Amino acid sequence: MCSSGHVYDANKRGYLSLVDRSRGIVGDSPAILAARDRFLAGGHYSPIVNLLDAVAPQDPHLSLLDSGCGTGYYLARLLERRTDWQALALDVSVDAVAQAARAARSPGVVADVWQPLPVRDGRADVVLCVFAPRNVPEFARVLAPEGRLVVVTPAQSHLEQLRDAGRVIGMQADKLAHLDATLVSSFVVDRRESLQYTVELTGDEVDSLASMGPSGHHHAQGASRGSGDGAGALGAAASALTPVTVAVDVSVYRPA
Repeated sequence: MCSSGHVYDANKRGYLSLVDRSRGIVGDSPAILAARDRFLAGGHYSPIVNLLDAVAPQDPHLSLLDSGCGTGYYLARLLERRTDWQALALDVSVDAVAQAARAARSPGVVADVWQPLPVRDGRADVVLCVFAPRNVPEFARVLAPEGRLVVVTPAQSHLEQLRDAGRVIGMQADKLAHLDATLVSSFVVDRRESLQYTVELTGDEVDSLASMGPSGHHHAQGASRGSGDGAGALGAAASALTPVTVAVDVSVYRPA
């Protein structure tokens, strides 16, 4: 029961849905989530997990909110190393939350990150936001006074080969400066680490990578209009391994 007296029951898949679908709100589709699952299963983003583990709080018995949890890949791996933490997986996609709840063995809630979050004031010791939208006022509200907001954002060279080939959409310039500017009213930087490395991908892995993020929505819309598969210069037919740059910034913020 919430503070307004509303009562909700979690369904048998382990999550609660609070999204009004009549408003046309949609999240990642099963096809996008499947592509993400295929790619992440190859371990290509394991260094990001290791960096997250290094910079995230290590204290026992903390509460974590994973906002924009996706498939639960990062959440599940953090909880493998912090077995006494409590976590809540949140995403606007029903399929994402169902998958994350299974992967992390944690409760989940389907909710719009741009609306008030279904979390009490100061309840989260850690808010995790990996390649996901950020509702700054709500993050500040739900985070405990001594809590930490952990954000993963792509760096300028991230997937640059796929961008040059038109396989993924463009990126905002000065993304890190923009991130700090949007958070400055409520947070200050506590720690920041950057990571860059190169992965060698098969054609199928390139396809999965190109389809698993925001570009997946773009390509799906293009396909529905009969514009082709958008394979570009780095298509699945490539027989040789393709080098692709992975570059991210992991930022830890504390309340201002």
